[in-house]
Parts: sequence; C-alpha cells; structure tokens
Amino acid sequence: MRCGKLLIISGPSGSGKTSICRELEKDPRVRKSISVTTRPPRPQEQEGRNYYFVSEEEFKRRIDRGEFVEYASYSGRLYGTPLEPLKKAMVEGIIYLLEIDVQGAQQILKKFPEAISIFILPPHEEELAVRIKGRNLQPDLQGRLAIAREEIKLAEQYKYRVVNDVLERAVKEIRHILRLDK
Repeated sequence: MRCGKLLIISGPSGSGKTSICRELEKDPRVRKSISVTTRPPRPQEQEGRNYYFVSEEEFKRRIDRGEFVEYASYSGRLYGTPLEPLKKAMVEGIIYLLEIDVQGAQQILKKFPEAISIFILPPHEEELAVRIKGRNLQPDLQGRLAIAREEIKLAEQYKYRVVNDVLERAVKEIRHILRLDK
C-alpha cells in the first residue's frame, strides 16, 4: 500500500502562500484540497475547482456524519476540509496539500501529527504592507497587518518556516523539504 503525505501550508494574508501552492500543484505528485463552504460562489469561482458550495443544512449533515477533517466558521459562513479526498490521496501515495489558516492547521495537526507543516513568512512587514496594498485592501490595511502579526507569532508551531522573498526560491525550498526535487 502506498502512503501519501499530508502537507499544511499557512501564512498571513499577503505572504504569497496561494502563489506558492499554485506552483506546487503543477507537480502531478501534489493534489490540493478543495474546501466545502456555505458561502455563495464569487463570479469567477467554479464548483469543485475553487470550493464545493453547499447549504448550511447540508454542511451540518456532513458534520454529523463525520465527513470533515476540520471545519470552522468565518464571517458567518462555514468552511470545512472533506475527509474522503484526503484518505484517497494517502492510499494513492499523493502529497495532499492543505492551504489553511492557523486555527485549521492546529486542528489538523492534533489529528495528524505526522503532517508536514510549513508557515510562509513575508521577508519583512514593509513588504507585507506593500503586498496587501497591491490587492486594493488598503482601507483595512492596519487591521490586516494586525492579524498578520498575530499569525506570525504562531509560526514557531510549524515544523518548517519559509521566507517568501522570491517566489521561485520559496517554491524550491518547499520542493526540497518534500523531496520533490529528486
């Protein structure tokens, strides 16, 4: 039986974790988890590609049936990581990638302490502010920076910390951690 790996990637808004995950997903040995949510789809989002969109009632039924590895409420909407695709990836010998917030990562690590956990750090706070401003999130810049500072304090809970100063270098470092560079 082949045995895959569970990979957790977290980091504050603006750290570049989504860009890193997109690069990692290009490798056929890596599969990204698709979360289930109760929020409505945004204009460019596709069912089964970005999220699985369900009603709150359906989400709660799935909780009762134990179908989530973890779940949480954020801004009045429910988000969860489905268990079955994770099990399937482990049997197939795939690296199963979870791009997840710090709270979700803590839940996952309690259940799967063998998971590879990586926290993505910005090179410095000034660069983080520039990246957040670049997303046109300036009205909430101070709030987002405050949240980022709190999340960065938790980076020590992760097995690895990778500074994303240059995307290609950060991806190369993670590929080395995962032994995908061989």
